[in-house]
Amino acid sequence: MARQPYWIGKRPSDAKRWQGAEAGEVLDVESYGDSLFRMYRRYAKQWNDIELDHSRDLSEHTHLVCSARVVGSTGKFTLHNDISRDDGWILEVKFRRGFSQFYPGWSTGLNALRSKDDISQARLHWRGNGRNAFDAWLTVEREENEAHGEWTEYRA
Repeated sequence: MARQPYWIGKRPSDAKRWQGAEAGEVLDVESYGDSLFRMYRRYAKQWNDIELDHSRDLSEHTHLVCSARVVGSTGKFTLHNDISRDDGWILEVKFRRGFSQFYPGWSTGLNALRSKDDISQARLHWRGNGRNAFDAWLTVEREENEAHGEWTEYRA
């Protein structure tokens, strides 16, 4: 039996795979860009509301977005939703050159994306039914977090 290709559709130039994932896809930024743009801005607000308010305890950080774990990476935003399960997925949102992820100076506050054009590429890796689980998660994330607002300030 022939082995199925890992990448569905367009294959990225570096073609990196995630351990435990069975397939990957470069998401169409035109289709997913607005959802990813808004989700990241909501996460930046969740982060900055704690990070930039010195009266709050940093232990309040959950490093979660609607049950998906945020994995720290330079130049990209990575969410990991239990790839060991049959519906697990990993999302990588790569930032364009010129986008500053963090506030300047000693602050660890996050900059908001200025527009979906700050996203150079979005990749989804999954196993089993993870592709469909991701789309369902995007809907749930928006419904649960939309009322909390978005971080709109960008500091160069």
